Amino acid sequence: MPLTPSTATAPPRHPRLLIAVHWLTAALLLAVFALVLARELFDEKALRDALLQLHRQLALAVGLLTALRLLGRTRWTLRAAEPASSPWAALLAQAVHALLYALLLVLPLLGWALTNARGHAVSLPALGTLPALVARDPDLADTLEDWHGNAAWLLAAAVALHAGAALWHHWVRRDGVLAAMWPGLRSRG
Repeated sequence: MPLTPSTATAPPRHPRLLIAVHWLTAALLLAVFALVLARELFDEKALRDALLQLHRQLALAVGLLTALRLLGRTRWTLRAAEPASSPWAALLAQAVHALLYALLLVLPLLGWALTNARGHAVSLPALGTLPALVARDPDLADTLEDWHGNAAWLLAAAVALHAGAALWHHWVRRDGVLAAMWPGLRSRG
């Protein structure tokens, strides 16, 4: 199998809206991680609370964008930018994508339930206070905090694997996989 795509045809591109939502989700996800980690740098309660509130709001936005993205994928048929090198590679790619989508949906819900279990409401600027998913329960909150933290680190690992695979496709295989999703990037043919 050649390492470069045919120069006669441009690599297939995903729809622009899907590309925009992908990168907006990535930017928000980076902010979500940065905000929760930045909280540990400060002692002032008001600042820590503000960072946590912004973390919650952006995380819920990530969940909403992910749901919209999955809905969009039911409307658009995505062509593979390059056939997988093996059936195992295709299966691994599908598994990582499924894990990413599942975590991007579940993590905001876990955080929402965790917030409620700690006895706090979750609110969004345009929507106001959201309904509670669970009642106040400190023991449940501790359990949800563990699940939320573990799932967050699993998501970080899955994102790193996803990004590494995209770079491997671009720099090693020299196919159109990264170019299909990167705004304005052309194939390295």
